[in-house]
Amino acid sequence: MKIYRAKHGGFCFGVKRAIKMALEAANEAEAVYSLGPLIHNRLAVEDLKKRGIRPTEKIDGTRKNEAIIIRSHGVAPDVLKKLKSKNCEVIDATCPRVRRAQRYVQKLIDEGYYVVIVGEKDHPEVRGLLGYAGRHATIYNDRHKIGKRKIGVVPQTTLNQERFNDAVADLMPNVIEMKIYNTICRETAVRINEATKLAKKADVMIVVGGKNSANTTRLYQLCKKLRRSHHIESGNELKRSWFKGAKSVGITAGASTPKQQVDEVVKSIRRMYPKKKKRYSR
Repeated sequence: MKIYRAKHGGFCFGVKRAIKMALEAANEAEAVYSLGPLIHNRLAVEDLKKRGIRPTEKIDGTRKNEAIIIRSHGVAPDVLKKLKSKNCEVIDATCPRVRRAQRYVQKLIDEGYYVVIVGEKDHPEVRGLLGYAGRHATIYNDRHKIGKRKIGVVPQTTLNQERFNDAVADLMPNVIEMKIYNTICRETAVRINEATKLAKKADVMIVVGGKNSANTTRLYQLCKKLRRSHHIESGNELKRSWFKGAKSVGITAGASTPKQQVDEVVKSIRRMYPKKKKRYSR
């Protein structure tokens, strides 16, 4: 079995940064909490718990000498204000790319635009962006028209560029003025392009990452359109029947997938299909 592994699969810059900050805090504070799971990866979150970093949905109840981490997705400004009013240490691990998107939303509001955020309505990053615009914004939905003539458009940083382009094209005919800030992270585009190339080359695609990870799910959906594909969290989920008739497999991973998780999947496939030893004749 030939294995093609994506060079850019796994943790993105923002996730690496958030985890580094969390681990440093765990060495200093009596207790460390992340506001929601630090990353959308069940196995990685379980590992972080063992290191003293536990997810919580509650702001109240934290004490002095405890730390609470804002994950890379960021939060709405009112949540940040409430956190800073507590006695605990607040560690803001918002990804700089997400922070940039937040600034653009605020800038558009200050300039009098009605903001349309293109992304997944339940994603924490999108909820945070919406918080910067208050009542003067909405999340894009292709089933209803925006009743505003002057709009600003900002995408979720992990959005597929094609989906953003479609949204802009859909919005354009119904407005007089539109201002666009394309805040899609370059790492997202690199992962999507690489996954597309692998899916065209390999017989089977394996996408590794949390089942609750939006960017991993999008990679899987993309690969599934091009090739027989499977979304897994660990090598234990692999089935031999998936590779029937296949001579090669492509492996990619979402931005919230640790390298060791991908390594484990590669090893599992190699155990299923070990290299044949060459036989030499005398």
